[in-house]
Amino acid sequence: MITILYSSGLQKNNRNQNICLAFTVDDIDREYEKVLALGAEIIEPPTKRPWGAVNMSFYDPDNNMVFFRSFPENE
Repeated sequence: MITILYSSGLQKNNRNQNICLAFTVDDIDREYEKVLALGAEIIEPPTKRPWGAVNMSFYDPDNNMVFFRSFPENE
């Protein structure tokens, strides 16, 4: 899955600090390694939830929170 969000940057409201982006990914461990390699600040590494999802979160360069989640096959 590829998702692209674009803003020209012409308008910026620094008072709005509550933006959160969430994406479902196929391989959360691979995405985690990519995010680490880019130097992002990790909020939470991949963590398995009781309902089976694996979530991770980090800050993007504008300090927005980004969440990745995956639903691994039953192990």
